Amino acid sequence: MKKNDIITACFVCLFFITLLIPVYGQDSLEKEKGKVVFDLKQCIKKAVEVSPEIGESRYEEEVYKSKKMQADSADYPQIEIIALTGPSPEARKDEFLKTDISDSSINGVFGSFTLNVVQPIYTFGKISSYKSAASSGIKVARAGVDKKTSDIILRTKELYYGLLLAKDMKNLVLEIHDELTRSIEKTEKQLEADSPWADEINLYKFRAVLGEAEKNLNEIEKGIALVKDALRTSMGLPRGTEFDTADSSLTPEEQVPDELNTYPEITPVLRPEFVQLHEGLNAKRALIEVEKSNYYPHIFLGATGYIAGATNRDRLKNPYVSDIFGDRFIAAYLGLKWSIDFGITKGRVHEAEAEYAKLLEKKRFADEAIPLQVRKAYLDLEEAKKNILETKKAYTNAKKWLVSAIANYDMGIGEAKEITDAASAYALTKSSYLKSLYNHKLSYATLLYATGTDLKELK
Repeated sequence: MKKNDIITACFVCLFFITLLIPVYGQDSLEKEKGKVVFDLKQCIKKAVEVSPEIGESRYEEEVYKSKKMQADSADYPQIEIIALTGPSPEARKDEFLKTDISDSSINGVFGSFTLNVVQPIYTFGKISSYKSAASSGIKVARAGVDKKTSDIILRTKELYYGLLLAKDMKNLVLEIHDELTRSIEKTEKQLEADSPWADEINLYKFRAVLGEAEKNLNEIEKGIALVKDALRTSMGLPRGTEFDTADSSLTPEEQVPDELNTYPEITPVLRPEFVQLHEGLNAKRALIEVEKSNYYPHIFLGATGYIAGATNRDRLKNPYVSDIFGDRFIAAYLGLKWSIDFGITKGRVHEAEAEYAKLLEKKRFADEAIPLQVRKAYLDLEEAKKNILETKKAYTNAKKWLVSAIANYDMGIGEAKEITDAASAYALTKSSYLKSLYNHKLSYATLLYATGTDLKELK
């Protein structure tokens, strides 16, 4: 095993840390040494409260509520009122039979008031279908809020656990750094004392590995700073706010998942995507009926009234003569409106049916993909649980090997290579153990996300 494997092993997990630094948009608290301390639940709560993605989804729900309000209002009469005023040309009754009035002058004003009332009676399902589509749209948007919330929960857990993993990796490197430093100091003392088993090459070996360890320790510090920045931003904390996690290191997940065969029953009910797809299909189906209703006429009742008067005109009471400046009437009617568009409606119906079919295919995909996601998360959790036990045994024995190698070297019966090999094995096995802890935590979080049960944590 090469000496540089120490560094490779110690920083295997940096790859995972890098993945946990996405770009984000911008309660009991415990103060400790000037820092604000958050546990995981507090981080999730604050991230959900300030998330612009969730805020955007909530406004999407308001949009559909407005559409529902419009659809509900279509049942009521539509009233139009028009009031006009303007200059009026003079006219008198005694001028009624005149054929040429050249001296007519504009010396007055007129006013008019028009009222139109239309009450829909039967629209062949258009209004009711719009109502149904809007109601389903509200549920889709509400499920969209849950979906974004679920995304934020998982993302926050990734950051939180990633920060704990980075801290643990830092401690591992510092532990190896201290052992190498002690070995270097002892070798230097041996060389100064001209000890017969002292070898300057061993000193170079230790220093080379130590230098690389210090370089990578700097990289871990940078990774910790980046993850903390991402977590700080996701919680909406002001830039520069000093905070820390309530947990100092990773531990195995304490929660025990349900049996795998129980999840197929609850996932379609709790997972927001299933709710979105179900209600989305209802909405698309209703919109098909809306377009089909355009094949038929719309029947309505109506009433219209008009009254006008002018300061310089006499009112005529002859029913055969109309004067827009001084007339009045009221009428009620039964109406029918039928639009014939030679294929436009048919095209819109086909378009709506295509949209429905497209969403149906997406549901078929979800019916297959989401159960697979649940099963994968469950199996990952089980694998990580087993790996924790095995890697703990491995790194415990590697630690004993390292301690023994250092003791033999101090007594002059061991070699530097034995220490670097043992340190490399310890770094590999301990980092694997830490990865297993991280995978165990994140697999459980992913299982909650995949089944839709993670939202219960906010209640």
